[in-house]
Amino acid sequence: MSKNHSYTATVTWTGNRGSGTATYLGYDRDHIVSVDGKPEIPGSSDPAFRGNKARYNPEDFLLASASACHMLWYLHLCSENNVVVEKYIDRAVGTM
Repeated sequence: MSKNHSYTATVTWTGNRGSGTATYLGYDRDHIVSVDGKPEIPGSSDPAFRGNKARYNPEDFLLASASACHMLWYLHLCSENNVVVEKYIDRAVGTM
């Protein structure tokens, strides 16, 4: 198996209210994250940066990515070392 793994994602801005980024307050931060063959994910910026609180923001994605990566590596190590895990929850917290 190749040691190189390639991934693609498309981020499409959907926040143009009609005048683009003519002014800082004149556009939404909404966007869609797409990966071929998977459901789209609605994104925005954090509400502190004029984002939509109902959508995922890059900070959510970063924290979830680190948490999931840690979990998957931990489960791998357990399975390789005869440690049986029956449940795993990580309530990750990040501070910016």
